[in-house]
Amino acid sequence: MTQAGSTRRVTVVRRTDCSHGVAAIAAISALAERLSVSIVIDEVLVRSEAEARAHRCLGSPTILIDGLDVEPTARGATSFALT
Repeated sequence: MTQAGSTRRVTVVRRTDCSHGVAAIAAISALAERLSVSIVIDEVLVRSEAEARAHRCLGSPTILIDGLDVEPTARGATSFALT
């Protein structure tokens, strides 16, 4: 749990050709502004299966908040791929 007023780090991991990642970034930014939550968004572009594994990309886009996948059931997954 972060303290009130702290900045959350949001990482969007996506393939270079994934337009959903761009839309996700816009939606995350709008939501954070609406909720008055301070965030920093890092965009990670993966170009290979090895990069997908290194960045824990389960599919494009994968969204992590403070290093945790937004999908709780995906947090233990190990089938990373460039999809």
